[in-house]
Amino acid sequence: MKYIIIALTVMLLVSCTNTSDFPTIDDPKVELTSIKKQYAEELADIHIGDYIDYVAKQFPEMFVASDNMKNTIYEFTYQQKYLLADNNAEIKTYTQTLRFYFINQKLAHWKVK
Repeated sequence: MKYIIIALTVMLLVSCTNTSDFPTIDDPKVELTSIKKQYAEELADIHIGDYIDYVAKQFPEMFVASDNMKNTIYEFTYQQKYLLADNNAEIKTYTQTLRFYFINQKLAHWKVK
């Protein structure tokens, strides 16, 4: 009886885990949406020379990664959950980061890290 209850509990827990919401893929770098594509409109709205405040309006979740008085680096991360095709039991997270470089509070350049 004890083993039946344990087996039923395990089956219930497994059935409650819903992994169908995540794509099953082979290579996240190729098959998932790139951060540049996901935020194409926001990136098109920022330009070299824009102030930190303006860029922060486009990417409100960005945070300070480094600040040394004159030069400041902000980062913005984009995460996507997925399952690997060869092991779809474990949910993985693919993280991409946009890095914004400011000199004297003006955007000097940005890149995907």
